[in-house]
Amino acid sequence: MTARVMITDRSFLVVLIAAATGAVLGRGAGAMIHPAGAPIAGLAAVPVGALPSPDRLPARAAEPPAAAASSGAPAATASSGVREREEEPDEPHPDATGENPYEEPAPAHPAPLRLQLPLRDGMLRLPGGHFVMGSASARAPANERPVRPVTVAPFWIDRTEVTVAAYRACVATGACQAPARASATCTYDADDPDLPVSCVHWADADAYCGWVGKRLPSEREWEYAARGPLAVPFPWGVGASCADAVTLINEQSGKSCARRPARVGTHPGGASVFGVQDMSGNLEEWTADWYVELLGPGPGPRAGAAHVLRGGGWLSTPSQSRTTSRNWGSALEAGANVGFRCAKDD
Repeated sequence: MTARVMITDRSFLVVLIAAATGAVLGRGAGAMIHPAGAPIAGLAAVPVGALPSPDRLPARAAEPPAAAASSGAPAATASSGVREREEEPDEPHPDATGENPYEEPAPAHPAPLRLQLPLRDGMLRLPGGHFVMGSASARAPANERPVRPVTVAPFWIDRTEVTVAAYRACVATGACQAPARASATCTYDADDPDLPVSCVHWADADAYCGWVGKRLPSEREWEYAARGPLAVPFPWGVGASCADAVTLINEQSGKSCARRPARVGTHPGGASVFGVQDMSGNLEEWTADWYVELLGPGPGPRAGAAHVLRGGGWLSTPSQSRTTSRNWGSALEAGANVGFRCAKDD
């Protein structure tokens, strides 16, 4: 005989659902390096209420878009298919509605803990450690696969992207070049010092970081800062939303969440588990590494034709703004979708 049990206690039902979903925690943008919910040793943590809840999970898309070419050297074109758009977007919808086409649906699970890290001179000290880099999804672009174990030493990283005001100070000393006004939406001449500086070449970003005694982050450091020990497609968890990041509204739309990048740090709900802000959207960010299509577990290349850009920007789709998304830009790249932040050794 089959026994039937009727559950009338709603709280008990919620516990059962939470237990079932917790069992599959870890699918998504990669893999975890710590047990679910376990903070890194020696660091305090606080719950992040804005992080994923079941009502923010996006609907599953029917089919992924055609993938970009996965082999060969980068062509001498802009590093993002949407970077050259100059039309004014319409007013944004409050939430993005197109699903990330490259990830399996992430399970609902309790909100991750955001670690409280040392903050000094606008930089956060990240503890470093071992983590699995890249995407485990078979639907992810080839340049994100395969996943690979890597190690990152403790380091410091800017909590926000470099601002117009900070970059102007470098230009005033002659150590940095003023960005060329390659687009009407470049931020340097926008008369708002708190905007992230855009339209900056890789060499100028590198020069600025050197001027302030820092450096550009490596690609490994950047991804670690964006997702830490969590297997999440976005720094805040799951579900693309204009409340968390300034990107294109969805995968099908050419409209952005805003008419330009947002002032730095104005989307705190979109911060990573380490509290690093604007790692998804706003501006895609230069890293120190040369771009190659496929990465192995060893060191990156010592030379190349383009540098790695990470994080997507206000003219990027949500799928181009994930924690594992990789892009590239040549020495000539300085579009309105491009900015940077700095890092330094511990």
